[in-house]
Amino acid sequence: MEKHEEQLAAIQEMRSMMDQATRFKSISGLSGIIAGILALLSVYFIYQLTGISPVEAEALERIWRSSSQAFVLLALLGLFVICIGIGVYFAMRNARQSGKPAWDHAAKRLLVSLAIPVIAGGIFSGLLIQQGLVVIAAPATLLFYGMGLLNASKYTLDAVRTVGIVFIFLGLLATYFLAYGLLIWALGFGLVHIVYGFIIYVNYERA
Repeated sequence: MEKHEEQLAAIQEMRSMMDQATRFKSISGLSGIIAGILALLSVYFIYQLTGISPVEAEALERIWRSSSQAFVLLALLGLFVICIGIGVYFAMRNARQSGKPAWDHAAKRLLVSLAIPVIAGGIFSGLLIQQGLVVIAAPATLLFYGMGLLNASKYTLDAVRTVGIVFIFLGLLATYFLAYGLLIWALGFGLVHIVYGFIIYVNYERA
Protein backbone atom coordinates (compact mmCIF):
# COMPACT_ATOMS: atom_id res chain seq x y z
CA MET A 1 0.00 0.00 0.00
CA GLU A 2 2.79 2.40 0.91
CA LYS A 3 4.64 1.59 -2.31
CA HIS A 4 1.48 2.28 -4.30
CA GLU A 5 1.08 5.69 -2.65
CA GLU A 6 4.70 6.53 -3.44
CA GLN A 7 4.13 5.66 -7.09
CA LEU A 8 1.02 7.86 -7.20
CA ALA A 9 2.97 10.72 -5.61
CA ALA A 10 5.75 10.30 -8.17
CA ILE A 11 3.25 10.35 -11.04
CA GLN A 12 1.58 13.48 -9.66
CA GLU A 13 4.98 15.16 -9.32
CA MET A 14 5.84 14.30 -12.91
CA ARG A 15 2.51 15.68 -14.11
CA SER A 16 3.14 18.86 -12.15
CA MET A 17 6.60 19.24 -13.69
CA MET A 18 5.21 18.68 -17.18
CA ASP A 19 2.47 21.23 -16.54
CA GLN A 20 5.02 23.79 -15.38
CA ALA A 21 7.15 23.13 -18.45
CA THR A 22 4.25 23.82 -20.82
CA ARG A 23 3.34 27.15 -19.21
CA PHE A 24 4.73 30.55 -20.12
CA LYS A 25 5.19 32.38 -16.82
CA SER A 26 7.05 35.48 -17.95
CA ILE A 27 3.97 37.62 -18.47
CA SER A 28 4.30 40.93 -16.67
CA GLY A 29 2.03 42.45 -14.09
CA LEU A 30 3.62 45.82 -14.77
CA SER A 31 2.47 45.68 -18.38
CA GLY A 32 -1.09 45.05 -17.15
CA ILE A 33 -0.89 48.02 -14.80
CA ILE A 34 0.44 50.29 -17.56
CA ALA A 35 -2.20 49.04 -20.03
CA GLY A 36 -4.94 49.77 -17.51
CA ILE A 37 -3.65 53.27 -16.84
CA LEU A 38 -3.37 53.97 -20.57
CA ALA A 39 -6.95 52.72 -21.12
CA LEU A 40 -8.26 55.11 -18.47
CA LEU A 41 -6.18 57.96 -19.88
CA SER A 42 -7.56 57.22 -23.35
CA VAL A 43 -11.12 57.46 -22.06
CA TYR A 44 -10.22 60.72 -20.29
CA PHE A 45 -8.64 62.03 -23.52
CA ILE A 46 -11.81 61.19 -25.42
CA TYR A 47 -13.84 62.98 -22.75
CA GLN A 48 -11.64 66.08 -23.07
CA LEU A 49 -11.89 65.91 -26.84
CA THR A 50 -15.65 65.48 -27.11
CA GLY A 51 -16.98 66.74 -23.76
CA ILE A 52 -18.96 63.49 -23.40
CA SER A 53 -18.39 61.64 -20.13
CA PRO A 54 -18.30 57.81 -20.13
CA VAL A 55 -20.75 57.80 -17.21
CA GLU A 56 -23.42 59.41 -19.38
CA ALA A 57 -26.05 57.23 -21.04
CA GLU A 58 -25.30 56.26 -24.67
CA ALA A 59 -21.87 57.90 -24.36
CA LEU A 60 -20.20 55.61 -26.89
CA GLU A 61 -22.76 56.17 -29.61
CA ARG A 62 -22.76 59.93 -29.02
CA ILE A 63 -18.96 60.04 -29.15
CA TRP A 64 -18.91 58.05 -32.37
CA ARG A 65 -21.39 60.42 -34.00
CA SER A 66 -19.37 63.47 -32.96
CA SER A 67 -17.01 65.39 -35.21
CA SER A 68 -14.05 63.79 -33.39
CA GLN A 69 -14.83 60.29 -34.68
CA ALA A 70 -11.50 59.92 -36.54
CA PHE A 71 -9.46 61.03 -33.53
CA VAL A 72 -11.35 58.62 -31.26
CA LEU A 73 -10.65 55.73 -33.64
CA LEU A 74 -6.95 56.63 -33.84
CA ALA A 75 -6.74 56.87 -30.04
CA LEU A 76 -8.23 53.40 -29.58
CA LEU A 77 -6.09 51.83 -32.31
CA GLY A 78 -3.01 53.51 -30.84
CA LEU A 79 -3.92 52.18 -27.39
CA PHE A 80 -4.19 48.64 -28.78
CA VAL A 81 -0.82 48.76 -30.56
CA ILE A 82 0.99 50.37 -27.61
CA CYS A 83 -0.41 47.85 -25.11
CA ILE A 84 0.68 44.92 -27.28
CA GLY A 85 4.18 46.40 -27.56
CA ILE A 86 4.40 46.97 -23.80
CA GLY A 87 3.21 43.44 -23.06
CA VAL A 88 5.73 41.86 -25.43
CA TYR A 89 8.59 44.02 -24.14
CA PHE A 90 8.01 43.23 -20.47
CA ALA A 91 7.42 39.53 -21.15
CA MET A 92 10.74 39.30 -23.01
CA ARG A 93 12.47 41.25 -20.25
CA ASN A 94 11.10 38.94 -17.55
CA ALA A 95 12.14 35.87 -19.54
CA ARG A 96 15.69 37.16 -19.93
CA GLN A 97 15.94 38.04 -16.25
CA SER A 98 14.81 34.55 -15.24
CA GLY A 99 17.21 32.92 -17.70
CA LYS A 100 14.42 31.40 -19.78
CA PRO A 101 13.84 31.67 -23.54
CA ALA A 102 11.44 34.46 -24.44
CA TRP A 103 10.06 32.60 -27.45
CA ASP A 104 9.67 28.94 -26.54
CA HIS A 105 6.95 26.42 -27.37
CA ALA A 106 4.77 27.55 -24.45
CA ALA A 107 4.98 31.19 -25.56
CA LYS A 108 3.92 30.26 -29.10
CA ARG A 109 0.93 28.25 -27.84
CA LEU A 110 -0.03 31.11 -25.52
CA LEU A 111 0.13 33.64 -28.35
CA VAL A 112 -1.97 31.55 -30.73
CA SER A 113 -4.57 30.76 -28.06
CA LEU A 114 -4.93 34.43 -27.18
CA ALA A 115 -4.61 35.89 -30.67
CA ILE A 116 -7.36 33.91 -32.41
CA PRO A 117 -10.27 35.12 -30.19
CA VAL A 118 -8.83 38.65 -29.90
CA ILE A 119 -8.32 39.07 -33.66
CA ALA A 120 -11.75 37.57 -34.36
CA GLY A 121 -13.23 39.96 -31.81
CA GLY A 122 -11.47 42.92 -33.40
CA ILE A 123 -12.78 42.03 -36.86
CA PHE A 124 -16.25 41.38 -35.48
CA SER A 125 -16.28 44.73 -33.67
CA GLY A 126 -15.08 46.49 -36.81
CA LEU A 127 -17.93 44.94 -38.79
CA LEU A 128 -20.40 46.01 -36.11
CA ILE A 129 -19.16 49.58 -36.36
CA GLN A 130 -19.34 49.44 -40.15
CA GLN A 131 -22.98 48.38 -39.88
CA GLY A 132 -23.71 51.24 -37.51
CA LEU A 133 -23.98 49.01 -34.43
CA VAL A 134 -21.35 50.96 -32.48
CA VAL A 135 -23.09 50.41 -29.15
CA ILE A 136 -22.45 46.64 -29.35
CA ALA A 137 -18.72 47.03 -30.01
CA ALA A 138 -17.85 47.68 -26.35
CA PRO A 139 -19.40 44.47 -24.94
CA ALA A 140 -18.08 42.51 -27.95
CA THR A 141 -14.48 43.53 -27.27
CA LEU A 142 -14.87 42.64 -23.58
CA LEU A 143 -16.36 39.23 -24.39
CA PHE A 144 -13.83 38.23 -27.03
CA TYR A 145 -10.90 39.45 -24.93
CA GLY A 146 -12.21 37.50 -21.96
CA MET A 147 -12.56 34.36 -24.06
CA GLY A 148 -9.04 34.88 -25.35
CA LEU A 149 -7.65 35.11 -21.82
CA LEU A 150 -9.65 32.07 -20.74
CA ASN A 151 -8.42 30.11 -23.75
CA ALA A 152 -4.79 31.13 -23.19
CA SER A 153 -4.82 30.59 -19.41
CA LYS A 154 -3.93 26.91 -19.73
CA TYR A 155 -0.54 27.97 -21.08
CA THR A 156 0.30 30.61 -18.49
CA LEU A 157 -0.46 31.74 -14.93
CA ASP A 158 -3.67 30.50 -13.30
CA ALA A 159 -4.62 34.09 -12.43
CA VAL A 160 -5.25 34.76 -16.12
CA ARG A 161 -8.19 32.35 -16.05
CA THR A 162 -9.89 34.39 -13.34
CA VAL A 163 -9.30 37.62 -15.25
CA GLY A 164 -10.79 36.06 -18.39
CA ILE A 165 -13.95 35.11 -16.48
CA VAL A 166 -14.19 38.66 -15.10
CA PHE A 167 -13.97 40.13 -18.62
CA ILE A 168 -16.63 37.73 -19.91
CA PHE A 169 -18.90 38.79 -17.05
CA LEU A 170 -18.26 42.46 -17.82
CA GLY A 171 -19.02 41.82 -21.49
CA LEU A 172 -22.38 40.31 -20.58
CA LEU A 173 -23.02 43.16 -18.15
CA ALA A 174 -22.21 45.71 -20.86
CA THR A 175 -24.62 43.90 -23.18
CA TYR A 176 -27.40 44.16 -20.62
CA PHE A 177 -26.62 47.81 -19.89
CA LEU A 178 -25.88 48.84 -23.48
CA ALA A 179 -26.26 52.54 -22.74
CA TYR A 180 -23.33 52.36 -20.31
CA GLY A 181 -21.08 50.15 -22.42
CA LEU A 182 -18.22 52.66 -22.54
CA LEU A 183 -18.18 52.99 -18.75
CA ILE A 184 -18.06 49.21 -18.28
CA TRP A 185 -15.41 48.98 -21.00
CA ALA A 186 -13.29 51.50 -19.11
CA LEU A 187 -13.73 49.57 -15.86
CA GLY A 188 -12.67 46.35 -17.58
CA PHE A 189 -9.71 47.42 -19.67
CA GLY A 190 -8.74 50.07 -17.12
CA LEU A 191 -9.44 49.08 -13.52
CA VAL A 192 -9.38 45.29 -13.95
CA HIS A 193 -6.06 45.43 -15.81
CA ILE A 194 -4.55 47.53 -13.03
CA VAL A 195 -5.82 45.26 -10.24
CA TYR A 196 -4.80 41.95 -11.81
CA GLY A 197 -1.51 43.44 -12.98
CA PHE A 198 -0.75 44.46 -9.41
CA ILE A 199 -1.65 40.98 -8.12
CA ILE A 200 0.61 39.28 -10.68
CA TYR A 201 3.44 41.70 -9.95
CA VAL A 202 3.25 41.16 -6.18
CA ASN A 203 2.88 37.37 -6.37
CA TYR A 204 5.24 36.51 -9.23
CA GLU A 205 7.57 39.38 -10.13
CA ARG A 206 8.53 41.33 -7.05
CA ALA A 207 11.78 40.03 -5.59
